[in-house]
Amino acid sequence: MEIVGKVAATIQNVLGPEAEELGRATGVIQRRRKFTAVSLLRMLVLTLLRKPDAKATDFQSTAAQLGLDVTSTAVENRFTPQLVGFLRAVLERTVLRVLAASPQTVDLLNKFTSVRIGDSSTIALPDELADQFPGCGGILRAGLAAMKIHLLWDFLTGSILQLRITPGRASDATNPIAQEVAPAGSLSLFDLGYFCLDRFQNLTRAGAFWISRLQHGTSVFDAQGQPLALLQYLRQQTGSGPIDVSVLLGVSHRLPCRLIALRVPQEVADRRRQKAYVKAQKHGRVPSREYLEWQDWTIFVTNCEPELLTWEAVVVLYRARWQIELMFKLWKSHNRLATHRAGAAAEEQLAVVYVKLIAVLVQHWILLTATWCECRRSLMKAAAIIADWVTLLIDALDDLDRLIAILSRMKDVLLKAGARVQNRNIHPSLSQLLQNPILLDYVP
Repeated sequence: MEIVGKVAATIQNVLGPEAEELGRATGVIQRRRKFTAVSLLRMLVLTLLRKPDAKATDFQSTAAQLGLDVTSTAVENRFTPQLVGFLRAVLERTVLRVLAASPQTVDLLNKFTSVRIGDSSTIALPDELADQFPGCGGILRAGLAAMKIHLLWDFLTGSILQLRITPGRASDATNPIAQEVAPAGSLSLFDLGYFCLDRFQNLTRAGAFWISRLQHGTSVFDAQGQPLALLQYLRQQTGSGPIDVSVLLGVSHRLPCRLIALRVPQEVADRRRQKAYVKAQKHGRVPSREYLEWQDWTIFVTNCEPELLTWEAVVVLYRARWQIELMFKLWKSHNRLATHRAGAAAEEQLAVVYVKLIAVLVQHWILLTATWCECRRSLMKAAAIIADWVTLLIDALDDLDRLIAILSRMKDVLLKAGARVQNRNIHPSLSQLLQNPILLDYVP
């Protein structure tokens, strides 16, 4: 089935029969008067997809479009512990739906069976939820409660492979998205919070590829197994080009890989050192002289051989990891994932987070229908267009053919309405660099 048809059928199921089943299991509807589990879910998801800062009257308006005559008070009274349990169950079922667009037609990306990017983002919650979602604490007991969203995303096809919810205190490195061994031929891109030699070793053994920044303090050996004083070695390099050498990582692992080191511009190094001082001062420390000297360098490690990727391609592909940050930015900025109604009770705030997560998954599926084949896509522009079309979606949810027709029209609008970034002569965009890594003018 074409991607539009798959998305339409999935939206219809998630906001239809599956919701009714979960509604009975969680007891969210005790007595059927106005709402069914389906109509309640549709009202919440579609309202927040259209208007992320919705008030009770906005939910009331959507309910009217769904054929329900309810008061704003009736809406407010629906934010109960049972609703939270229902929405959590819907979200857990929703994330199991893995939809994929056709792979991007970019030679650099198509060297791999998938390009798996993982990261997490944290949302502050009311202190009353600290037992469920303990945060990291801190000065004046700030951050007592927080939720961490762990996301594993295939940049090649747009598939959301995993979305896990944990307490804010949970470690990135031990989360399931980091523990899963990727399939052979895939490429994994994670930030330093996930740096783990065990994981790199498992990926290599499975025939998968990985690129990472080098974690400060990791033991490095040369290709012959002799200890390498890396900073001293870098000091001795007088050329302006990149350093690209074979090394072994870890005292016990001796993991064979490739190390690529690039000297950064002076202004970049100075900004890094300033940040290092600020960060250290927060903990009552002063950064070491050696650590400050490291700020002159950006160092990548990878098991991708030069025959597979040039050093420019390694840098460009690692930059693609930033796209997951833009995904979280979309969810938090456009969809207002971390924003709550002033005065909202803890249960309402938690329920709204779950609703918005369901809504952003629906939004992401719609984005797959139109934007993934376009390397120059702008997700922010496309999401704004989707919000304008929610009213039409409401009227078509029970008619699959009509829903497919509306999504097809929306796809055409997204493709024609300029939901894309423009090519640049100076500081080429990621899409330009993916097409031609040689355009890289390296600045970390």
